[in-house]
Amino acid sequence: MFLLWLFGGLLIRTVSGLQGTIYPFANESIDTPIVSTTSGRFAGLTIRQTNVWIGIPYAASPVGLLRWQKSQPYVKNDSQNDTVRNATYYSPSCPQTIREGGSSGPFDEDCLYLNIWAPHTPPPSTSTGYPVMLWLHGGALQEGSSTQIVYDGLSWTNAAIQVNKSFIMVSINYRLNVFGFFAQSALIDDNGQTIANQGLSDQRMAMKWIQDNIGYFGGDKNQITLAGQSSGSTSVCIHIVSPLSIGLFHAAILESGSCDTVSYMFDKQFAYSTANDLALRVGCNMTDSIQQLACLRTINSSLLFTNAINVSIPLLTSPPFKNLIKLGQVFPFNVILDGIEIPIHPLQAFLSSAFNHVPTLLGANQDEFVLRLLYEEYFHPPINAEDYLTRVLPIATYNQSDIATQYNLSVFSGNYSEAFIALMSQGMYLCAARRMAGYMAEQSTYLYTYNHAPEFYFLSLPTLIVRPGAYHSSESFNLFQTLAPSLYGNQMFLSDEFNLATSIRRYWTNMITKHQPNDDDDNDNMNPIWPQYSSLTDQTIVLDKNITTATFIGIYANCDIVSAGHVKIFGEYLGFNATCAAGNQCFIINSTLSTSTTSQTTSIHFPNMTLSTKVDNA
Repeated sequence: MFLLWLFGGLLIRTVSGLQGTIYPFANESIDTPIVSTTSGRFAGLTIRQTNVWIGIPYAASPVGLLRWQKSQPYVKNDSQNDTVRNATYYSPSCPQTIREGGSSGPFDEDCLYLNIWAPHTPPPSTSTGYPVMLWLHGGALQEGSSTQIVYDGLSWTNAAIQVNKSFIMVSINYRLNVFGFFAQSALIDDNGQTIANQGLSDQRMAMKWIQDNIGYFGGDKNQITLAGQSSGSTSVCIHIVSPLSIGLFHAAILESGSCDTVSYMFDKQFAYSTANDLALRVGCNMTDSIQQLACLRTINSSLLFTNAINVSIPLLTSPPFKNLIKLGQVFPFNVILDGIEIPIHPLQAFLSSAFNHVPTLLGANQDEFVLRLLYEEYFHPPINAEDYLTRVLPIATYNQSDIATQYNLSVFSGNYSEAFIALMSQGMYLCAARRMAGYMAEQSTYLYTYNHAPEFYFLSLPTLIVRPGAYHSSESFNLFQTLAPSLYGNQMFLSDEFNLATSIRRYWTNMITKHQPNDDDDNDNMNPIWPQYSSLTDQTIVLDKNITTATFIGIYANCDIVSAGHVKIFGEYLGFNATCAAGNQCFIINSTLSTSTTSQTTSIHFPNMTLSTKVDNA
């Protein structure tokens, strides 16, 4: 497709590559900024006070022989050296299930593209450039896309410019499901090491691209905040424990997603089993694994995905995973404890302090499981009181009676739906966020609980939520503040919500620009001050229409018991004895590390230190 752009008195031909939909605010553009990058030259848009580039390739197309390889750098061809390409159309989303309200497509394996929102005005000559946020979308590592308008960066970046706290936002697509989290016995690199977690390597390739190119957009490569929500947040967590990501980001934001006791991180044998089942379904059931892999790479992506979602789940017998399939969906292709991307299990890394210590803002929402997508699609809610007591409660509490007692139906006046929402919201998200804050408190760490139920009609539809509450992802509406080209900003909130939305945006913007959420300008009158987290004080900020601070355990009284139980059961699975004492103090009691655990390594190397993962008996 050829377009003509009139820019600076010059006629410039722009060539579009593989395209999705046009950027929804493109009709507001008043200029055509052109930037040169390692991926080529691109013409974008100037809208309000922001320059926007949509659909820039950051990695080689992962097709053909590159299907399931680690992410490779994008290399422009000779014909692209003198060509200005159009960066006003979204790329296709990565292949996934089509869901109402989700990514609208088109879908294609050639999906590794990014989008950039940067201030139109260049940074001051005295500065090192604008701070940068890289956003990782959620979707259980199975679905989602940077093309979803709820992640559009225009409103947020413009608001930051107006209060003199400008930053650059980058959003990306990364491989998902069978294309992004696949392992097979013949799928190894030149050193004979397992190749898996391709989606995580895509995220890291985007970080490297930012290091190489963000200066061309006015950004500072030494002020990168890695942020995400849900599985995007879990991805951020994994990069925190991965030495491969050291130096590629300098602060982190985790919204409703941790990784220390994540219930869908399986080992390589699980992955090899699902790969073999997939091969059988698509006619690649060779006994030779090399031939099998070559055959799988020839299968049409649509056929491969259609069969992948029906792959049988291997029998899960280890206590952390036993009977999970009776509680909710177990996806056959998900994050894998591969020993490379994830060198040791995150729980072991956090308890050993073997992770990348960066300033971190994190938290979760009071009623995560009110969202129907979680409540009744990703999970199987109880159908009556007996079902809750005999199926849900034992599985979700790992058969630990001290936890089960806290979520007995008598605590919820017999309401099994409310018991399920509290059990799952606190066990999977809230107590996990507090635990993460405890691990990371040696560095500046800020913990929140988001407790506000959205009031705007389209954010509180019965088709969206089970009942009003601070549901999964609802905090992010305050950040991006975009639902449609004609529905954004204050239109998304009732008047009594304006202060909350403005405050949340400001806290997050400060974290991106200063690596701490509080203002240092008396004119901004931020109230209250967000306290730095410490296990000694357990202080959190409560994000509601009336923003307050409180002790986390004062709001969620079960978290000490929940965390102790979760850490214990995952520690036993990994071969060591661990617990969490009252006050959010989690630690390894003694070590009997199993040699069969795929997560074992001798040490992890971080800048200026080598952290041994072996723990002496106490």
